[in-house]
Amino acid sequence: MRDLFRILQWAMGMRSPREDVHAVDIDPTVLLEIRYKTLAERKKIPPDISLHSAKYVVFDLETTGFHPYAGDEIISVSAVIVENGAIKSQPYFDYLVNPHREIPAVVSEITGLTQEMTDKAPSILFVLNEFLDFCRGSILVAHNADFDLHFINLKLKQYGHTKIFNPVIDTFLLASALLTCQKSHTLDSLVRHFNIPLEGRHTSIGDALMAAEILVKFLNELAKRKIYTLEDLNNYLHWRAYQ
Repeated sequence: MRDLFRILQWAMGMRSPREDVHAVDIDPTVLLEIRYKTLAERKKIPPDISLHSAKYVVFDLETTGFHPYAGDEIISVSAVIVENGAIKSQPYFDYLVNPHREIPAVVSEITGLTQEMTDKAPSILFVLNEFLDFCRGSILVAHNADFDLHFINLKLKQYGHTKIFNPVIDTFLLASALLTCQKSHTLDSLVRHFNIPLEGRHTSIGDALMAAEILVKFLNELAKRKIYTLEDLNNYLHWRAYQ
């Protein structure tokens, strides 16, 4: 009840979690939906779920920089679904986000996203609310997942006192555990290693699709090593971390 009261306070303009809140239209209904959707995922996926048959949402962000706690913002969110060991051609999740701040020229050059494009885009609250629907009942996957989750969870904490509760798999950590002879485990290195077409690099949808291709390769490799469940995988990664 206390959290609900705080959310309603923010929505009514009585207080704001940070100075930049005025830049985002706050709908109390959306805030409550976001909180409900995140909490609904807590312990929803059992540890003995089969890795092969599980539903994965492989996602990626583009941002104005590397430092969410210093004011950098999300400018695009994209995701694709992997289910039964294959990438689904549809639906894709692919949204631009209005960062309510200037996009550095170097970021526009790398991502192809301009100020004009994002100025017309929806707010981060709208996009995250849609993203949570897309991720329902799924294991989340990203390359260097902590980076993306820091941006997302900061916003969820700011506006809804919540965070992502879905299980998360990091393809960088998978690569570190499974490809021990390879010196580099960057997305570019893995794309080359698996001969995946380099298409749409540094766009969130392009990077999400390439990360999904990498995930499928790793799921096959995990099965060969008799790692069949999410619990098996977590135990294996924990063991590898101390080798």
